[in-house]
Amino acid sequence: MAPTDPSRCSVASLQRGDPQAGTAPVASRWLLVEHQGPWAKKPMDTEPLLGPVGAEVDERAASLGGRVLLVRRPGRRAPGAEEHHWYAVDTVRRTWVRGTWRTPADLLDAARALGDDLSASQEEAEPMVLVCTHGVRDACCAVRGRPIVTTLARALPEQVWECTHLGGHRFAGTLLSLPDGACFGRLDPESAVEVVRAHQQGRTDPAHLRGSTRWEPAVQAALVAALESGGPASADDAVPGTVEVEGNRTTVEVLGRDPLPERLVVDVVTEALPDAALSCGDRPKAHVAQRATVRP
Repeated sequence: MAPTDPSRCSVASLQRGDPQAGTAPVASRWLLVEHQGPWAKKPMDTEPLLGPVGAEVDERAASLGGRVLLVRRPGRRAPGAEEHHWYAVDTVRRTWVRGTWRTPADLLDAARALGDDLSASQEEAEPMVLVCTHGVRDACCAVRGRPIVTTLARALPEQVWECTHLGGHRFAGTLLSLPDGACFGRLDPESAVEVVRAHQQGRTDPAHLRGSTRWEPAVQAALVAALESGGPASADDAVPGTVEVEGNRTTVEVLGRDPLPERLVVDVVTEALPDAALSCGDRPKAHVAQRATVRP
């Protein structure tokens, strides 16, 4: 793919200037299921998740404020009967529960672990960097994601995984940092290494930050704006206080930790944008932007 090809959704989005703050998927808990692929366009249509198992796993995750991703280590392996891992991760407490699976029944146990088991877990989750390479879902995710995986795997070999779609294909390359839940977009191999390393060292780059997944879109955008106005800082240095919603306007009180101000007020307007193709080859669809302004 030529990086300037406007038929690709990520190129067209960049040319339109679509804001990416406030576009991270919303989930406080994540279930990661190791699966070597191939992955179906809808992850829950991938064997052996296809059918009642996938529906129950997806419903269970949603009922607990969670989402499911299929993941694999970089480099293809032939599918086999060996055990694969699963990880239930809490982005609020930064804990996890881990296990292995061989059969569909094991995956139901994994989904159940998102509930009481994860709530009771005291095991600190290890860092994971999940890069979307879900090419059957959108070409930009594969073309832009795979070079990022290759480069990041050399820099952080124990942390990097490929994953199914994180939404926002037009912001490819995209990645999710766990256990904190920060989601980044419009990355290339060089910027991805810089962004991930800086984020893990407490300097989150707001220019690439789509948002932290435990917050709703308007709150995500407000926290990104706070980092832009007062950083460099960590995404953990800004949390929402009171949130007031009136129509398409959300007022977010942001409580900061040094180096950010102790308190900021951010106005976020959810603005309807002209219909556009949000995925490669798709028909134009409605979409919105979260426009955040920090009050003086």
